[in-house]
Amino acid sequence: MPLLKDLAKLVSGEVIGDGNIEIKGIKGLDSVGPGEITMAATARVLGTALQSKAAAVIVPANVGESSKPAIRVPNPRLAFAQLLAFFNPPRVCKPGIHPTAVIGENFNGAGAEIGPLVFIGNDVTIGEGAIIYPGAIIEDRVQIGAKSVIHSNVVIREDCLIGNSVQIHAGTVIGADGFGYVTENGKHYKVPQVGKVIIEDDVEIGANVTIDRATTGVTRVRRGAKIDNLVQVGHNVEIGEDNIIISLVGIAGSTKLGDRVIMAGKSSAVGHIQLGNDSVVAANSMVINSLPPNSYVSGIPARPHAQDMRIQAAAGRLPELLKDFRELQKKVADLEKRVCP
Repeated sequence: MPLLKDLAKLVSGEVIGDGNIEIKGIKGLDSVGPGEITMAATARVLGTALQSKAAAVIVPANVGESSKPAIRVPNPRLAFAQLLAFFNPPRVCKPGIHPTAVIGENFNGAGAEIGPLVFIGNDVTIGEGAIIYPGAIIEDRVQIGAKSVIHSNVVIREDCLIGNSVQIHAGTVIGADGFGYVTENGKHYKVPQVGKVIIEDDVEIGANVTIDRATTGVTRVRRGAKIDNLVQVGHNVEIGEDNIIISLVGIAGSTKLGDRVIMAGKSSAVGHIQLGNDSVVAANSMVINSLPPNSYVSGIPARPHAQDMRIQAAAGRLPELLKDFRELQKKVADLEKRVCP
């Protein structure tokens, strides 16, 4: 088992107390047991952590002393994540093709692991160290980069490109047809969707996400973006680098998100607009116009957050204001009767 001082070195932290104690695992405050390390992300919960069964605690840099052995770090949450990964390393690729997999012509993937009941079409390339879990469907001419992980029941449609170290969780569909129709005389005629999807390196996509192929050209998710479960990305959308897209977000076609944009849960953006770098869209908001960089918006329609808070505060007073208004109406009517009998 690793020693506390070894773990401190791993996270570039400083040991408080005995650095030679052995640590057998890591847990959150609600479930930590003897021999394990936990985290006190803020001074507010430090007392609870020190009274727990934990053998040691990860603490913020401003903590001077601790009654338990501890690792002092600038960012306890980052250190906690790093140690979680240390004690729970990811599954290692075991190159090979399961006998129940169906493999098309011109397959190039000797260094990848292909699980049971996987379907792979023609002219597919899968990089070294990639893992394709059972039941995934990889259609013709798809390329998947090294060390990527495609979980069970993912569907990657034809001609899509997946970068290196990408993780796509179960049930997601990459490259389904975009939603494009022309209406004439009440009838809807499908616009063929002949583009592709490109997912760049170090992207993680949650479960049951749908990312539509472009009508023509590319739907693109740029490097480092993280997409939560149950997100809909329309055709020809561009998601910038290091975006955070949280569950139940809907992004309509041809919208462009800059870098480091955050869209919180159940928010949405209409089509053909741009969200500038470092913008934040609050939960349950609907963006209907382009946003400049560093915007923070909320509400339906989305407005600058401070303005929306004032509007919501005023709306909360409407019953009281309506009552006052009716009383004023009554007083005005009484005055009119006196002045003009």
